Amino acid sequence: MTKNYLKFWGTRGSCAVSGPEYAKFGGNTCALEIRYEDQVVIIDTGTGIRPLGRELLKQKVQNIHLFLSHSHWDHLVGFPFFDPIYEPGVHITIWSPPNIRRSYRELFSDLLAPEFFPVRLEQVKADLEFKTTQQKTPISLGGLTIDFHVTNHPGLTYCFKIVTPHKKIGYITDNEMLQGYHGSLDNVPPEIVDPHLGLIGFLTGCDTIVHEAQYTAAEYRQKMGWGHSSVPNAAYLLQKTGAPQWLATHHDPSHTDSDLLAIESDAKALLHQHKIACQAAWIPDSYVLAIH
Repeated sequence: MTKNYLKFWGTRGSCAVSGPEYAKFGGNTCALEIRYEDQVVIIDTGTGIRPLGRELLKQKVQNIHLFLSHSHWDHLVGFPFFDPIYEPGVHITIWSPPNIRRSYRELFSDLLAPEFFPVRLEQVKADLEFKTTQQKTPISLGGLTIDFHVTNHPGLTYCFKIVTPHKKIGYITDNEMLQGYHGSLDNVPPEIVDPHLGLIGFLTGCDTIVHEAQYTAAEYRQKMGWGHSSVPNAAYLLQKTGAPQWLATHHDPSHTDSDLLAIESDAKALLHQHKIACQAAWIPDSYVLAIH
């Protein structure tokens, strides 16, 4: 495997699923591994972080930067099963958006409350350091930079721009693009687009954008305001940023492999004339994207 890469360990949204009908695209919720030079970075602690943790232990990784997009269950629930937190000598920096009501340390302490789990946060063996991220205030980790922008999702939610000297990659798991819109992508009213101009600008210039498309156009009519995009509305974002590659993620738990292949086909048709490559992110053997 290349030294510098992104690797998907979870691409499912809302809740984990299992069964033969999910074999191709996988059932674990969001967890992304980033390796660049000697940096080990993870975005979100969905159930996909459990197998990732086993691999990091085998590799004897001692220093991990863990970034959180937001505090919804599907992005946190794997944390108690992340083996490196039980290893003395491991240092984990947990970067999170500001939380008005309670700190993320308090949220993680609640996640490991006696009613839910047999180990308390203060009993884990790793050294956990909690830090706060701010929108448009990049964090530099050697030759790797992580930048942040708010998305259209219930609660304060960040997306990420992963920047190396050679690549820019947008990673957006939870974002309702063109909220409430069901029409043609050729004539989207300005008042629908305007709330998203900041995000479009933030992602313009990316080589690849990983962005959710949790709902089909028909499903979205029943789920407006839930914080997730339809396939056409997500395709609009790709059109406007000009990124040449889209990896769809945060797959709905009701979508089987055959459903996701159909969604992938629809996305390709929407963006074919714009020469934007489309693919649904998948897990078996873990999808890897080089970031030299």
